[in-house]
Amino acid sequence: MVARRAAELEALAEELRLVGGAVLTFTGDAQEPGFLDRVVRETSDRFGALNGLAVVASPMGARAAFLDLRDEDWDFYFRVGTMITVRACRAAIPALVKDSGSAIVLTSAYSIRAQKPDLVAYTAMKTSVAAIAKNLAKSHGGRGVRVNCIAPGVIERSVADSEILSQRYGVAVERARYEHVHRQFGMNVALERAGRHEEFADLVAFLLSARASYITGATINIDGGTDF
Repeated sequence: MVARRAAELEALAEELRLVGGAVLTFTGDAQEPGFLDRVVRETSDRFGALNGLAVVASPMGARAAFLDLRDEDWDFYFRVGTMITVRACRAAIPALVKDSGSAIVLTSAYSIRAQKPDLVAYTAMKTSVAAIAKNLAKSHGGRGVRVNCIAPGVIERSVADSEILSQRYGVAVERARYEHVHRQFGMNVALERAGRHEEFADLVAFLLSARASYITGATINIDGGTDF
């Protein structure tokens, strides 16, 4: 597992170890040259092979209309959206092709099918991630590597955040995050709630597993029925 925040990363790793997981953690910035190459090398050395890759990094930068965005805003989304995905796949694929049946899961966003004026830069780069997934699925499928992409909608941040929003809007905690995005951004979700972290994790785990052995090149919505 790779993340920038050491304390949160180690806390999650410890939870997994308590249920019998073998976990190797790396704290650092995936934008740093050579960092992901080291991650792949040390992971392969530790476990004997690399069988899967999930790229979920997706920091949010400026939200603004097209004419209000600066070059720096576009560059931010390019670096943290497109290029982190590129670097991770470039580092991992040489190891993944050694194991027939390996898989990659990339993360796009529901907004690639629902354009928002203030998300043009974010959405452009998330669209590039979906394109990369489809291209890699085609170009490396013959060597046994499956590549899929998930397109998440609204995600819960934390219990504390939902409780604050619940009090603000006078709604149940499970509805609070959805209520916020519905009022602030006009989003409509059929299930009228945000997605839980485990729901997204389950989809990623399924796509990485042998149960999804005939699924590749797909971009799968996980958005509770968000209007497109």
